[in-house]
Amino acid sequence: MKPTTAVIDLDLFKYHAAAAGETRSVLVTHKATKRTIEVANRTEFYGDWRKKEGGKLAEINKSRTSPFLWDEFEYEDIQRPEPIENVLHTAKVMVEKDLKSSGAKNYLAFLGEGESFRTELSTISKYKDRDSLLKPLLLGEVTEYLRKKFKAEIVTDIENDDRVVIECFKRPDRFAVIEDKDFWGCPINVWDRNQQERGIVSCNKFGKLFLDDKGKVRGEGRIFFYWQVCASDKTDGYAANSASDQRWGDKGAFNALVNCKDDKEALVALVQVYKDLYPEPKMFTGWRGEEFEIDWLYVASENWHMARMLRTMDELKNKIELKDVLIKMGIEV
Repeated sequence: MKPTTAVIDLDLFKYHAAAAGETRSVLVTHKATKRTIEVANRTEFYGDWRKKEGGKLAEINKSRTSPFLWDEFEYEDIQRPEPIENVLHTAKVMVEKDLKSSGAKNYLAFLGEGESFRTELSTISKYKDRDSLLKPLLLGEVTEYLRKKFKAEIVTDIENDDRVVIECFKRPDRFAVIEDKDFWGCPINVWDRNQQERGIVSCNKFGKLFLDDKGKVRGEGRIFFYWQVCASDKTDGYAANSASDQRWGDKGAFNALVNCKDDKEALVALVQVYKDLYPEPKMFTGWRGEEFEIDWLYVASENWHMARMLRTMDELKNKIELKDVLIKMGIEV
């Protein structure tokens, strides 16, 4: 059966359209003299965010015997939106273009609202810490337009991504229209708007990992989910080495898993990754400021929940635990 019903996470379209519909800049003001300069972003003014010694600031300091420091300036974000009708049109075109390109005959649309339950679950690093991010000025207007235009259901009890997976789970006639890599590790059909050449792909399988022509880790199926647990996700705010003193990255996780032939091999490799990163239990201070003891299983289990999307609403209360999966597979915990 060829999937014909698209399940759309409209959150990604609302942010894309609203952000594309405004120009941004930064007004930099010298605190002492009140002189100002407008730049495209902070990087243009002071260069690398860690050193803050480059960019226009470095040029200014070339002619000074007493160089300015970056913190002698104030930084104000400036947002200039386009006419609202242009932005709404952009949002409409984005969605309709993907529906057409994917070959969808029907669709279901969802919009998310509120904080994720994973934020409460997270203890090491805050899940999806977006507090400091600048939101597009017209985000509310675009959200409401998309809700009405595509008859979208508002999702409040779980993440919008979870709802999309639930709607596609065990439904071969449906596929998720995605951009987020997380969906590639879920047992559903997916169509990636940024990888359209792959077509509609069933990820209900053990799957595979590979590197694209830019050296980025790609994959599909359960092996890609295991890789996510072993790697890092800067967007969602978790990493295998988030509470470890050791360096570790996506390629290390790729190398640890790429040759695994089945779920048991992959899970054994996952356990070894975490045992290597956390050879002994230790005390750790989490993002809420609380100190607690962690070990390899603690960190692996937390990241398992950060990466794993729900398949059914029942899993919200009766979560699938990594420890139970390992025991069922005959892997020593």
